[in-house]
Amino acid sequence: MSLTIKDAQTLSRMLKAARAKKHLTQATCAELLNHSLSFQKDLERCRCSPSIEGFYHICRTLNISADDCIFTDSHKTDSTYHELLRLLPLCDERSLSVLVAAAYALIGTGRNAESPAEL
Repeated sequence: MSLTIKDAQTLSRMLKAARAKKHLTQATCAELLNHSLSFQKDLERCRCSPSIEGFYHICRTLNISADDCIFTDSHKTDSTYHELLRLLPLCDERSLSVLVAAAYALIGTGRNAESPAEL
């Protein structure tokens, strides 16, 4: 199964931006991602799309938000939101509890008040 044209264009744009942000050449990026230079060029030109495993590997390796690639019209696509999502798995349970308490404090409600869905 391959990406839709719109998804491939989004991935292409994000792949180029991530590569530029890391100051990687196409050749270096291809090596980092374990694929050929020609495949790298084709990805960036929207001439092909990766497998789901390849997509996942690209996103993880270059720190690209898969959500931003797939849900381009989502209202929660800002980089701060996704940076927080990427950091959460690195936190232990105590750190997560502190983050939850801070989030409730920032939105001005207690933990046992309204659920986030009701806000």
